[in-house]
Amino acid sequence: MKKYRITAAAAAMALSAAMMTTFTAGAATTYTPVAGGETEFDKYLVMDEGANVPNVTFEYTITAGTAQPFSEGGKTIAVYAGPDPDKIVFSGTDITDETTTDAKFEIEFAQGDTTTLAAAVTDSDQVKNLDSGEKYAKKTATLDFSAVTFDEPGIYRYIITETNSAKQGIVYDSDLTRVLDVYVEDITGTDGTPTLQVAAYILHATEEATISLSDAYGSDGNVFNKPTDPEAPTVDPTAPTTAEDLDYKSQGFTNEYTSYDLVFSKAVSGNQASKDKYFEFTVTIENAVPGTQFDVSYQDDNNAATTDGDADKTIAANPNSATTVLGDGATQPDFITVGDNGTVTKKFYLQHGQKIAIRGLAEGTKYTIVDGKEDYKPSYATDDEKDTTTDKLDTAKNTAGIEQDVKVDFTNTRDGQIPTGIILSVAAPAVIGIITLAGISVLVYRNRRRETEED
Repeated sequence: MKKYRITAAAAAMALSAAMMTTFTAGAATTYTPVAGGETEFDKYLVMDEGANVPNVTFEYTITAGTAQPFSEGGKTIAVYAGPDPDKIVFSGTDITDETTTDAKFEIEFAQGDTTTLAAAVTDSDQVKNLDSGEKYAKKTATLDFSAVTFDEPGIYRYIITETNSAKQGIVYDSDLTRVLDVYVEDITGTDGTPTLQVAAYILHATEEATISLSDAYGSDGNVFNKPTDPEAPTVDPTAPTTAEDLDYKSQGFTNEYTSYDLVFSKAVSGNQASKDKYFEFTVTIENAVPGTQFDVSYQDDNNAATTDGDADKTIAANPNSATTVLGDGATQPDFITVGDNGTVTKKFYLQHGQKIAIRGLAEGTKYTIVDGKEDYKPSYATDDEKDTTTDKLDTAKNTAGIEQDVKVDFTNTRDGQIPTGIILSVAAPAVIGIITLAGISVLVYRNRRRETEED
């Protein structure tokens, strides 16, 4: 079985002169119906470089497209509705087609999937809206038409539709449909036996895409779509097709995963505050996708596209006399993984002037950060507009769902005053001591002088 890949080059294949519009789909002929082969399309999931691939499944259906009539004035060739969409079988890595007769299938992405940086993208990957500082994961779905037969030359249209299931953090394409055209042509040989061949599979980005007519009244391999909006400028349908008109081919579907970074920092102030003391923080993540992994940063990774922390990842046991929470020491985690209930809780440790960054929280994820203030007076400031704590003391909380990169700065204050009226100041005892020594010296001097005079 010959396999045809959906590429822009395939669109340049012209149907033979035998592919005349005098044929009608389903008319009686002497052709032996020809079975389809295989083709592919790609699915891309775009995300920030600092985010990990989420656990998410995308659902699709394939249906027969709408037939389009031949138009000599509009220079378009007829398109037929594709037969038997329920007989198309889907396969590939992380592609699920549990019931091969329902024209539905799923594409799954998961934690640990391979990603490609935007800086390394190649022309073979047609990723929409890919910006610097982003990366993408890719899946390829194979469509098997071997159970589908075509009995006439022509162009047969199918519609592939992605379901908008409102998955957390996922931005869906504004156009959830792609059009798959199957080109069938006559290849009758010199023996005169009518023979058909599936020549190409072309994927378009819009259902309204039309196929331009060649001088021989077959397809000229071009796809175009003149404006149909009544508010649009009048277009002469016989005018030459421009490059913009032809820009309707597609390689597949692209979705974006929207995520944000959470940074929390520590500072202490006051004449009794310890600058080398470690404080414990308890971070709870809720309403997250189960199994999602969030990377934790403790230092600059020299990547301008990621958010960095600045803290000690490894802390020795009993690091200083002021620290009471690290008797056994600690190695802080490189990442945290969300549990089956969508929640995870971890403890972290910070000294004065340090910060930790948790990367890649999906939009809508909730968080709580509790500062182990001990005998310090707590307070914090945050740029999170969805922070739901009113007093801004030792607990920062967002119960509405994160919608931006967030920074929470905790400050603990510890001030002490020396009691008055009981203990003298340091200066007073010093002066008294000097006076006492001076008095003793004078007495010793007088005694020696008296003894000398008596002698």
